[in-house]
Amino acid sequence: MIKRDLHDLIPKHITKEDILASINYNMHLEYGMGNDDDIDHLGNRRIRAVGELLQNQYRIGLSRMERVVRERMTTQ
Repeated sequence: MIKRDLHDLIPKHITKEDILASINYNMHLEYGMGNDDDIDHLGNRRIRAVGELLQNQYRIGLSRMERVVRERMTTQ
């Protein structure tokens, strides 16, 4: 019962307070308050899994094969 009630309390959209808090945080960054992210830090990088790399290669191969098949169908 508590878990269900907790789930209902979490908003599923951005509220006015969220927008104001983000603007306030960004304004305070200018004055040295708060921490900004280091975009060059390796912890902020995303590692692609083997499955994702394979999926991309299959997608490229299938799109090339589709193009070749379409070209051959139009020439015949």
